[in-house]
Amino acid sequence: MVGTMAPQDARMREELEKQRRRLSEELKELFGPAFGPGVEAYGRSFAERLSEDEALLAEVRERFEEGRAEGRFPALRELLSEMNDEARDEFFEDGWVGVLLPAPPRNPWDHAPWNGNLEAYREDLYAGMTFGIPDLRPFAQEWMEELVRVGYHGMEESMSLPLKQQAGDLSAVPKPLPLYEEAYPVRIGEAGKVYWLQLDAGRSERGYGEIAVSDEPLRSDRAIFAAMTSLEGRTFDTEKLRRVLPGIMPSYGESFWDRWMAVLGARGAPTGLAEDLESLRYHAALDYVLAVLRYHRPGFDDLPLQERTALVVETCSYVNAYLEGLRKLMSFVEYGTPGRRIPPAATRLINRDIKAAVLKDVEGLTYREIGRELGVPPPDDIAHKGDHPTVRKMVRRARSVLKGALGAEGWEAQAQIMKVRAARRLSDTDAERPEEERPRDEKGEPGIA
Repeated sequence: MVGTMAPQDARMREELEKQRRRLSEELKELFGPAFGPGVEAYGRSFAERLSEDEALLAEVRERFEEGRAEGRFPALRELLSEMNDEARDEFFEDGWVGVLLPAPPRNPWDHAPWNGNLEAYREDLYAGMTFGIPDLRPFAQEWMEELVRVGYHGMEESMSLPLKQQAGDLSAVPKPLPLYEEAYPVRIGEAGKVYWLQLDAGRSERGYGEIAVSDEPLRSDRAIFAAMTSLEGRTFDTEKLRRVLPGIMPSYGESFWDRWMAVLGARGAPTGLAEDLESLRYHAALDYVLAVLRYHRPGFDDLPLQERTALVVETCSYVNAYLEGLRKLMSFVEYGTPGRRIPPAATRLINRDIKAAVLKDVEGLTYREIGRELGVPPPDDIAHKGDHPTVRKMVRRARSVLKGALGAEGWEAQAQIMKVRAARRLSDTDAERPEEERPRDEKGEPGIA
């Protein structure tokens, strides 16, 4: 039965698609030349705008009646033949949307076994549904949509205390303490870590409600925090941070961006500080760390400078470890071997090797000149032999990478293109160059030599 039905289904789908295309062409003729591009670009929102244009709809109905009298619009005539005037008006208003555009995607919980019950679906999502998900991408999308629904709870603002997961209930939909249960905060230890005592957490064998202790972050908060840190965080040289932060630590209401720009724009700024800031580069990542600390530690800006500096540096150190751990995890699931250490990221070294190959194959520099350009220490006997074995190996490794990606002829062609572009740029007058590459006058303004 299955073998005989499949071709019939395929032919039926093909026939329906042909009918849809015929209807589309006739509707384009009725609504005008902007109809097709508008539907393709904006879909249902475009249909909503058309439905509000009463003058256009009246004109469309008139065109259809005139065309029908002349024997035109056969697909529309067949479709509308059994409709009364009211139904026909509704079709031209927005009923055509269901014919031309696919139905909006159904929510995951609209399907069995949830049948529209969102809360039942969420309970199963938190309990674990990976076994029923053949493709990771839609599963990731479902989790992202759930995190948007839940949002970041973070702190209980009236008391400036962190909200926590219900004790022993990590598979359930997040219901943060104390918002959903009777719970009381207590600070323990010198650090003053907050724990929540949850009353009546479950009936004990002796008949009374148990008291449970919770300090576990909400799963959804942890996921959102991890995503934000992955997107906003950068790997920092923490020793360099210790040197520069006392000179750029923001006061209340300021950002690292404000302080960063003030230092770099100030005359007489310490040379070493400006150079360190240029090398650190990622002021936005520091502002992310600052925002996190200010949110989770409401009194952060009132702390002494030394303590604020230490907190920022230590937080950046944990961000470094998190990003490196995440890199190792993703690297292992992609190409790791059990029992073998995941090697450190080699991107920086590969980039340097490729720069060496470009300087050799495009600009024609010697190995000695390349070493000087890239800051590669020369061998002790370079004055005698004139060779630079380290740079030679870098160029050889890079050529292997480039040829592996582009093919031998592909890399040769790319190198030739780069040579031509470089020669063209050298021949440009100052006025023809991009503003950032023009010579500067004494005030630092772009000018023409």
